[in-house]
Amino acid sequence: MAERIAQFDWGRTSLGPLVRWPASLRIAVDMMHLSPFPCAVVWGSDLCVVHNDAYRALRAGPRDGLGMAFDALWSDVWSAVGPWVFQALEGRASYVEDPPLRITCGEHAEPLWCAFGYAPLHDEQGSVAGFLHTVIESTASVEAHHRWREQVQGFERQIERHVAEREQIWRLARDPMMTVSADLKVQAVNPAWSRILGWTEAQVQGMPVLDLVHPADAAEVHVAISGLLQYCDADLVETRLRHRDGHYHWFSWSARFDGHLMTAVGRDITDERELAARQSEALMRSNERMEVVGQLAGGMGHEMNNLLSGIGGSLELLQRRLQEGRLERLEAYVDVARDSVLRAMELTHRLLAFSRHQPLAPKPLDFNRQLRLSEPLLCKTLGAEMRLHWQLDIAPWAVNLDVPQLENALINLCANAREACRERGNVTIRTVNERLTDSFPDQDGLPPGDYLALHVEDDGHGMPAADIARAFEPFFTTKPIGRGFGLGLSMVYGFVRQSGGYAWIESTANLGTKVSMLFPRWPEPLAEEPKPVQRLQRAARGERLLLVDDERNLRAVMREYLTERGFQVVDVNDANSALERFRHDGPFDLVITDIGLPGGFSGRQVAKAMRMQLPLQKIMFITGYAEHPIEAQLLEQPGTALLNKPFSLADLADEALRMLEE
Repeated sequence: MAERIAQFDWGRTSLGPLVRWPASLRIAVDMMHLSPFPCAVVWGSDLCVVHNDAYRALRAGPRDGLGMAFDALWSDVWSAVGPWVFQALEGRASYVEDPPLRITCGEHAEPLWCAFGYAPLHDEQGSVAGFLHTVIESTASVEAHHRWREQVQGFERQIERHVAEREQIWRLARDPMMTVSADLKVQAVNPAWSRILGWTEAQVQGMPVLDLVHPADAAEVHVAISGLLQYCDADLVETRLRHRDGHYHWFSWSARFDGHLMTAVGRDITDERELAARQSEALMRSNERMEVVGQLAGGMGHEMNNLLSGIGGSLELLQRRLQEGRLERLEAYVDVARDSVLRAMELTHRLLAFSRHQPLAPKPLDFNRQLRLSEPLLCKTLGAEMRLHWQLDIAPWAVNLDVPQLENALINLCANAREACRERGNVTIRTVNERLTDSFPDQDGLPPGDYLALHVEDDGHGMPAADIARAFEPFFTTKPIGRGFGLGLSMVYGFVRQSGGYAWIESTANLGTKVSMLFPRWPEPLAEEPKPVQRLQRAARGERLLLVDDERNLRAVMREYLTERGFQVVDVNDANSALERFRHDGPFDLVITDIGLPGGFSGRQVAKAMRMQLPLQKIMFITGYAEHPIEAQLLEQPGTALLNKPFSLADLADEALRMLEE
């Protein structure tokens, strides 16, 4: 009869399709099948009948009573049965044995004397939705009759208890629970699920469950559900579900499928995974600090000696040729010296990034959009035989970062990935919103809060644990001599830390390496991207500049070049002289000032003092080292720019012209 019920077209009845039956009706039917007596569940306003095998034999005819109206099925004795039915629908149970009812089971069968039981059944809201009809043959002895009566009443109480227990477990359980239909849509969630993930049941009801799963886990979850639907059983699955605020929680799920609905019970393991990540990071930071300092000093000395040798040798040959009056190959010597200078500039930029003293000019970013804009540059870095894959969060949180330094970090990571894959492999870039409930990886790391995670993963040869522990050290490299400074990863680490984030490395030999970064969430809405303004390059037309720098030789070179480009330049070497010239020799079209000035009065303070006198004064900061970060509010003021040392003289003049055109 259970198979007949499952195959019956209930859509033609008031009960609707079997998959839509409420839990209270399904439980009542399941318990009815366990009864040794003829039993039927009568449900709904039209008293639709669902019965067991024994009950079917009580009515004559070739077809059973599945889906029939109760009053039609028992029309021959309705006058005796009807009043008790109405009492049951009013919520009053009854057992009618005196007098017993005489019923005919078939044309040639002997009539039976039977007692009828009517027990109200309640739905999830506590309203009477139907009743349990039990038929007991009363031709046996009085003693047996009483025993059967007690069994029936106990059976009815058991059904009511199971219904109540199921509802209590669903509502009071601390673990999240959910039911999902065969077409993978959420049907119901319990209060614990809503409390952890922030969604109400109404918000997710009917939503495809894969829309809540993290994109990186979607394929694994789909395979697990397919196996569950096919075999009605599944192993534990760990996956992430999206919180209503946009971040993700890790869960360990177990599930069962009854042929119509999948019921899943989960356990929130977010804190466990964060603890494991913190422990992993603690192991990776076990190296001695003095060893790092020694490596830094040795590597810096080695690289700078090489570069200075190239510069000194070129200048020596240049001086010798000029003394001899020979002008051949002068340009070649200049090119060698200039190339060494450019390499030294790159080296100092990376060292400043590692030390977290490089001046940054962060701005709020749509992270996915910025990554897509950087894609051509990254593809060029990876080369033709490397494939770049994107797994970006659907709605990533905004971050506040320096775009050139972000691109520089990604270029370094892609270059390392290309080396690890021997120029043929795959690189995957992922973004995902993360909410930290505890400090990560410890009290010296990131505080609890919202962060955007950026993961760059390759499928190269991987790194041993000993190399992972030292990977962020400056000048540490496993590449052959001449293939790099060993500053790429240290620069990435310094940039991430200076941006308020955290970075770590995970790697498995012969399986690949993943570099992970966490950046703080930018809490304010993103402004619209300004449209690019086309500017025409021009020579200066006598604009007046005030140049402030304590390095005499550098100041002299900058003054000479800017003068050749058409500017009128007044130069001073400290803050007090700059303010005196500003008051007595002004106005100036542009002030160019170093941030680090002698005498305890910085370029920031110079700028603030000047703008107290002239609020619209244009100021360009130049610096190669910032002990204290430049305030974002200062850089965001109109007519303000930042140029990092070392820079070319042409870049200095071009930036000055750009500011004067604004």
